[in-house]
Amino acid sequence: MRKPKEREDLLYRNINASAFCLKRRPDVRSRLVDGELVVLDREAGFIHQLNKTATYIWQQCDGQHTAATIAGQVCEAFEVDEPTALKDVCEILTRLQNLDLVVKA
Repeated sequence: MRKPKEREDLLYRNINASAFCLKRRPDVRSRLVDGELVVLDREAGFIHQLNKTATYIWQQCDGQHTAATIAGQVCEAFEVDEPTALKDVCEILTRLQNLDLVVKA
């Protein structure tokens, strides 16, 4: 059984995960190199390397998919349970937002 705090966190993620869609910033360039994505943000002057999971999530950031939808796809693609997928997706999307690589659709 989950602790009350864990249940609250999961509920909060579920509510936020269904609330909005994100899309990649149109001026950011990306290229797949050996199964990992390299993302070039010329405006900020940074190059980011995404692992396989983050690459999959990045590719779903098309303005059409919510975090909850992406998490469902991650469950199937990476054979993980829903709470783990939702947690990972929300963390990665938050990080991408903080880096200004994605914006709300």
